[in-house]
Amino acid sequence: MTYTISIEQYELTVEITDYSPGRAGKYSGPWEDCYPDEPEELEFEVVSGLVYDEDNNVEDLGRNGCASVAEMYAEDIEARLLDRLREDRDDDDYDRGDDRDWEAA
Repeated sequence: MTYTISIEQYELTVEITDYSPGRAGKYSGPWEDCYPDEPEELEFEVVSGLVYDEDNNVEDLGRNGCASVAEMYAEDIEARLLDRLREDRDDDDYDRGDDRDWEAA
């Protein structure tokens, strides 16, 4: 999946290379059957990027620039991607069509 993320003066095209949704832990029952929460895990790659200056001129970041920006803003990029994934998942849940058994009164 590819997303466009804007951070400060950068516009980045980011590809998600690996995603594991989190899982709630189990805290009741015998201790050997219990396990902690598993957080969401996300890996991404910045495939291209643009930088805008004060005069709104555009310049391509190139591979080294993309790598540098990805390292500098990794946590912010990851947070924004997770938000987008959650929004997409919520939209899919809404549009799934689970109301097919619904009947009018």
